[in-house]
Amino acid sequence: MSELLELLSVFARLSLVAFGGGIGILPEMEREVVGTHGWVTHREFVDAFALSQVTPGPGMLMVAMIGYKAAGLPGAAAASVGMFVPAATVTWFVADRWSRLGDHPVVEVVRRTLGPVALGLLGAGVYTLFRIGVEGVGPAIVAAGAFLMVAWWNRSPALAVVLGAAAGLVFLR
Repeated sequence: MSELLELLSVFARLSLVAFGGGIGILPEMEREVVGTHGWVTHREFVDAFALSQVTPGPGMLMVAMIGYKAAGLPGAAAASVGMFVPAATVTWFVADRWSRLGDHPVVEVVRRTLGPVALGLLGAGVYTLFRIGVEGVGPAIVAAGAFLMVAWWNRSPALAVVLGAAAGLVFLR
């Protein structure tokens, strides 16, 4: 299979299982693009994710960078089409019919089932980011501090980013 079709295929499959947002598919995406295909390194994967989170637009813009690394501009286009078109098509199709289903028992089962699935995928995504993005004791302490600030003490994620960057500059050089 050509590289462009492979990019399209991999990201289309990932797109269709992205319950709970893109972070839920990070473990599988990392396995595919780093391990199976070698399109990017672990470090490039983490950097692409970080960059996609601070740029405007969809959070999974990282796929364009991965596609670009694999096959240039056509690769970026193939990866982006694969990631966004299938999910957008399914979303349109379901949204168009969802209100007509109303109180059908299947709708309630789907609602109750997808929440835990999304939460599990989100946890797996966070674990993957931690595993491949935090190397050593110092960065682990900074990551734990950021987590505690946001999750435990209910502080702004922006504050955690600023303080984490400052700690990195001072202590992790």
